[in-house]
Amino acid sequence: MDPKNVIRGEVRKAMSTLTASERSAASPKLAAWVRSVVARRKARCVMGFLADPHEIDFDAALAALLSDPTMTVGVPVVSEDRGRMNCGRLVSLQPASLSTDRYQIRTPCPPVEPIDPKTLDLIFVPGVAFTRDGRRLGRGGGYYDRFLADLPSTTWRLGVCHGLQIRAELPIGNHDMPVDELFVTSEDPPPG
Repeated sequence: MDPKNVIRGEVRKAMSTLTASERSAASPKLAAWVRSVVARRKARCVMGFLADPHEIDFDAALAALLSDPTMTVGVPVVSEDRGRMNCGRLVSLQPASLSTDRYQIRTPCPPVEPIDPKTLDLIFVPGVAFTRDGRRLGRGGGYYDRFLADLPSTTWRLGVCHGLQIRAELPIGNHDMPVDELFVTSEDPPPG
């Protein structure tokens, strides 16, 4: 079996044991970290993500970003081009402002205002697993890897995950894009 898929299965199984409250327990600390990174990097255009049940809850961080009227906040929007995603403007976390895409991932309701990826100062990136030095294993579709590869080098890439998503090593290929900085919740990672 593909070593990447083995790790994906292990991490998904571990993440599925977390309750919604356990997934969101780190939200205040994560939101504070996001605000500090935005201030430190003097960011005005930021891309986050609308988490699914297998990812760290990023909604509190998005709410903090949206509370700043001078901030432009984007999230992934799956493109009509297979294997591609774009950045679309997020204006609210209210359920009436969100829909779900063909992968059942929350997304802004159409019509979605596009954000040119070249204008992004920061991008917060989910993943299935990370190493402490920023290597990232995604879901296997390559959406984030292709998107990250097209960003200018000035866009700071930040991974966010639970401690149980950290691995000492990951089988990484040339197309797998790393992050520059990583936020990890405080729980201890499993061996592996």
